[in-house]
Amino acid sequence: MGKEAKTKKCKFCQSEINSKAKVCPVCKRNLKSHGCLAGIFSFIIVIAGILVIGTVMNGGIQKEVSGVADKSEYITLDEYNQIDTGMTYEEVQKIVGSAGTISSQVESNGYKIIIVTWYGNGTAGSNANVTFTNDSATAKAQVGLK
Repeated sequence: MGKEAKTKKCKFCQSEINSKAKVCPVCKRNLKSHGCLAGIFSFIIVIAGILVIGTVMNGGIQKEVSGVADKSEYITLDEYNQIDTGMTYEEVQKIVGSAGTISSQVESNGYKIIIVTWYGNGTAGSNANVTFTNDSATAKAQVGLK
């Protein structure tokens, strides 16, 4: 008595086929499909592409908004945290490494108030503002710094 070949059902057409078959002889479909892995791999590639494009676009938007060409001119959260009230504009410039942009300036009754903006290294639009009254830092605020 010879050995009978083991059989299984095709997962697509339910035909009885040889258990070692890689392609169904009835419906001609590949039985060892890796479609799920291909789908997952494709999804990962798409997400990675979106992240890369988003990062590049974010940097371009921040450059366009700030007008700053060199990233070394951006203020970091660490630099921002080093700024204390009472510091002069010159001391703050040394910490940040750039002059920033004077966004507001007013003089009245012996007071000279200047608000200086530094663009940040975080998301597009991130920045820090420091208010100087008679060349002494009196207030600071930031949004989105890293």
